[in-house]
Amino acid sequence: MKLSDLITPGLIFSNIISNNKDSCLIEITKNLCLAENVLNFELTSALIKKREDLCSTALDNHIAIPHAKVPGINKTYASLSIHREGIMFGSIDNKDTNIFVLLLHPENNGNEHLDVLRNIANLFSREEVISKILEETRPFEIYNIIKNYEQ
Repeated sequence: MKLSDLITPGLIFSNIISNNKDSCLIEITKNLCLAENVLNFELTSALIKKREDLCSTALDNHIAIPHAKVPGINKTYASLSIHREGIMFGSIDNKDTNIFVLLLHPENNGNEHLDVLRNIANLFSREEVISKILEETRPFEIYNIIKNYEQ
């Protein structure tokens, strides 16, 4: 499954303001839960924090993919959030993280979540994609960049 299958321009938050990892996780989770009101913020936030405490979900190239399996949901939910200045998020290259793809999966989706994670990692392995997204502020245009670069 591609990222463009999971998000819409309404699930792209192009200017998050948190200044540290914990507040960033809360902000991006709250944004998704407000947009998708079937999601329980307290449960989702606790699960995202618990997963992040195991090991940082920050990759290289300024990307992080916080994710969790959430009981009671029957489909995968996603959002994309952008922090213009970037924050330290524990990336493997020690660079600031600017782009956050939040993923929430049903508990019983087997290994589907691994395919989604792989597709997102492949998409954002290209510096051109990252630079175009960071140059753009309009969610609809960011969505189009993602859709045009997905394989």
